Amino acid sequence: MEVIEKQLKEFDKINELLEKKEIFSSERLFKCILGLNRTESKVLGYMLKNTDVKTSEIANTLKMDRSSIQRAVQDLSELKLIKRKSMSMKDFINVKGLKNAKKQGYLYVYNAKNLESIKIQFRKLLDKWYNSMLKYIENLENLCECCGFKFKPC
Repeated sequence: MEVIEKQLKEFDKINELLEKKEIFSSERLFKCILGLNRTESKVLGYMLKNTDVKTSEIANTLKMDRSSIQRAVQDLSELKLIKRKSMSMKDFINVKGLKNAKKQGYLYVYNAKNLESIKIQFRKLLDKWYNSMLKYIENLENLCECCGFKFKPC
């Protein structure tokens, strides 16, 4: 029983270290699985919590320049993580509860895909990555030999 308690304490220490290093932060997850940079991760995180957002809204909230946000939005859109739609100013004002705003014209707003579909996409990519890593491990001796290292049989 003491051995199990000791192991559990060691796991707790490891978990604390990982949390301090932010190993499991959403930004690291987005970078590792999708290859997103910091700006793209922040934009996706913002869109997961907010709906019908304009690029200027994201730029103001994240205190970033609008052109960086627009590039991030384009990249996220190409990855099919977000959707762009046209909305009338009148509808936008109603949805956002704005007052004293002009009610003419149209604008583009962005929304993240359904969270469940993003999770499915993440799982598929993670499975694909995991299977490719297993192949690398299985063929490790071949990979090392091409770099000039030779394995000697035990």
